[in-house]
Amino acid sequence: MVELTEIESKYFDFTKGRLSPREFEEWVYKSETLQIELDKNEYLALISLHFDTPSVKYEVEKILKNKVNKGKFQQIILLNLLDSIIDRDGKEGESLVRMYDLYCGGYYFLQDLGLGIGLQVASPFRYDYDCYHELTTEQKRQVVDRVYPEADELAQEIKNWIVRGELVLTGTVEREMNRWEYIDNRKEKDKQSRVWRTVKEADEDKISVKRNVLLDKSGEVKSEKKWWQKLFRK
Repeated sequence: MVELTEIESKYFDFTKGRLSPREFEEWVYKSETLQIELDKNEYLALISLHFDTPSVKYEVEKILKNKVNKGKFQQIILLNLLDSIIDRDGKEGESLVRMYDLYCGGYYFLQDLGLGIGLQVASPFRYDYDCYHELTTEQKRQVVDRVYPEADELAQEIKNWIVRGELVLTGTVEREMNRWEYIDNRKEKDKQSRVWRTVKEADEDKISVKRNVLLDKSGEVKSEKKWWQKLFRK
C-alpha cells in the first residue's frame, strides 16, 4: 500500500527494531543502492559509523534524513494501527488508546476515533481506573467491545482517506506547538464530526463559552455514562 525505496525500507526496519544494528551494518556494506544514492562524503560517513554504540540510530538519521520520506513512515504506522482496530487483532485496545495520543499530538482528523472513542478506552471511568493498562484482561475486553462497530467504521473511513490521498501525513512537526503536521484534502462535509457537536453555554459568570458534546445517532446529546452507545449520527 505504501511503497518504500530500498533505503527507506531498511531505515524504517532499523529504527523500529526489526533489523538489529549488526543486520543493518551488513546491509550498509553490501548495498549497491547506497553507493549510487549517497554522495562520497555521506557514504564514507555511513560506513565509518560504529554500529554497536547507543547513538547509532541518531547518527544514521543525520546521514540519511534527505533520502527518506518520513511522511511514509507515519502513514505506515497509522495504517497499521487502523488495521489493528479494523481486524481486532488482540491489540485493538492499545491501538485505540494510541488514536487519542495521536489526536493530542496534532492529528486532529482523529477527533472522532481518537477523542470520541480513544479517550474513553484510555480512561475507563466505568471501572474507576485512570488508565486502560490498569484493567484486567476481562475488563479490557468489555471496554473495547462497547465501542464496536463504531470504532471499526471510523477506522475504515480514515484508512480510506489516507489510501485515496485525501489525508497526507508529512512526517514533519510544527516546532512552536510540537504538533504533527498533515495536509487535509477532504471535502468539507467529511471534515465534520460524526459524534461531536459544538454548543454554546454560559459559565458561572454568564460568559458565553463553547464546548464539545457527544451525540447519538439521532443527533441528540448523549448521556455521559452511556458514551459507548451509538456514537454515530446520520
